[in-house]
Amino acid sequence: MHDTLDTPLPASWLASRLGVDGSEIDRLRRRGDLYAVRPDGSDEWLYPAWQFGPGGTVPPAVRDAVRAAKRAGLSEDRLLAVLRRRVGLVGGGRLLDLLFDGGGERVLSEIRLAASG
Repeated sequence: MHDTLDTPLPASWLASRLGVDGSEIDRLRRRGDLYAVRPDGSDEWLYPAWQFGPGGTVPPAVRDAVRAAKRAGLSEDRLLAVLRRRVGLVGGGRLLDLLFDGGGERVLSEIRLAASG
């Protein structure tokens, strides 16, 4: 997985880049549509870059995965570990790729499995 996928993006940068008000970014986080972390001692939420597709879009499967991870109590680190898993034994991409390529149900299943074990 490319290093930039782990890059934490500040809400102010996202709002500017996406052309929306900062309160919209916060609303999406509170609603569970975006994954965000707040580093210890910080008052700013940071949004990992892995959840954004071309043009800053967040596909429905990513939103579903974020909600499922939150419901399951998975930390961002644990969710990223799941998303980095390879699909299949030979070649193929990672579970993260499935979120952008129509394989969201498989990812949700893996998130539930990770939460139960």
